[in-house]
Amino acid sequence: MEIANAKAALSRGIALISQELTLAGDLSVAENLFMGRLPGTAGTVSWRRLRRAAAEVLDRYEMPVPPGARVADLPIELQQQVEIARALTVDPRVLILDEATSSLSEAAAERLLALIEERRAAGTAVVMITHRMNEIYRAADTAAVLRDGRIVASVPIPATPEPDLVRLMVGRELGDYYGRRTHAADPAVALHAEGVAAAGLLPTDLQVRAGEIVGIAGLSGSGKEVLGHALAGAVAAGGRLVVGGREVPLGRPTLRHGLGFVPEDRKAKALLLNRPVAENLALSWASEVFRLGLRRAGHERRRVAEAVRRYDIRTASPQLPAAALSGGNQQKITIGRLFDLDLPAYVLSEPTRGIDVGSKSAIYALLREQAARGAAVLFISSELNELCGVCDRVLTMYRGRVVAEFDGDGITEEAVTHAMVTGAPAAA
Repeated sequence: MEIANAKAALSRGIALISQELTLAGDLSVAENLFMGRLPGTAGTVSWRRLRRAAAEVLDRYEMPVPPGARVADLPIELQQQVEIARALTVDPRVLILDEATSSLSEAAAERLLALIEERRAAGTAVVMITHRMNEIYRAADTAAVLRDGRIVASVPIPATPEPDLVRLMVGRELGDYYGRRTHAADPAVALHAEGVAAAGLLPTDLQVRAGEIVGIAGLSGSGKEVLGHALAGAVAAGGRLVVGGREVPLGRPTLRHGLGFVPEDRKAKALLLNRPVAENLALSWASEVFRLGLRRAGHERRRVAEAVRRYDIRTASPQLPAAALSGGNQQKITIGRLFDLDLPAYVLSEPTRGIDVGSKSAIYALLREQAARGAAVLFISSELNELCGVCDRVLTMYRGRVVAEFDGDGITEEAVTHAMVTGAPAAA
């Protein structure tokens, strides 16, 4: 059977939920849900029927968004949920999920996994492409392992232990996945926020010491994403921010003041996908690469070659466009060019979203390396296991404010989840 395009696949009952959003941002949620299948007759759309049908879908999948909302105005997690709901409205015979939970909170991902179980029980064949080990062991019967463009193994789940599966995925022993602290944090505060507030973020205070990794947890809409953008100067914000002992003006980019920011959407906000790897890396080194208006090509080549080696960026050539690289290697570009500046502080929002376990482990090692150098690292993530595995402290946000703090042995998935959902730490 030949499938010429997405419409032909859909007509045969094959639906795809993609990691890369395929929504029309300027259209409403309702229009996106039924794109290509809008109700109506004689070439006209019945907007009343469309709104009613969309409301039923949104209610069924517990999506807190009005049918008429413009998709581009929604946070990325809700956009991903719209993508999921659209695929499920066709009642597919074959459902393919490509990193479908990469932009979802733990609660939303859990709802999707429950929906997958319902579909399986109803006879739907499910192909789930994911780097999240807990999802594989929760939902899969068999794991087919792809490496270097080919299937290297097909193993039963749960009969295959997780370390064995990881070994097949990366082709080697991964060692200590999260890494271990090898230094003591400096008592000096390298990142100090006082009363920082923005749309969706109540006045927030926090401190990160030099050499410390502090995690930020929270459900979608809790304010954790806004906090990262506010500290980085990517949104209008008020309050006071001090980095490396110097006051930093809010509401403007903070890189020149010593705070590096990795946004949650690398493709839309961090990379020039159609430009070479070399140019993407060199963005942070403009003051070195250009002198008196002239480009120092030799110096740029050396810096790029050093960065490719140091951050293990797998590319056939630095002249390849960034779009040709895997998600993990794209993220190494985004993180590496900032870490190469040896700044006093960094804010990373969802830095391991949608990347393989080998790249995740490499990024955890880079975080530890920067902390050991004395940098303050604020690590915003929806993956509780990595927050618990990597961070020295974890702050939990709820409805725009920090409601709990955990450190040491108190950092557990159960404790952090309770605070995320209830807005308060569990009673002792």
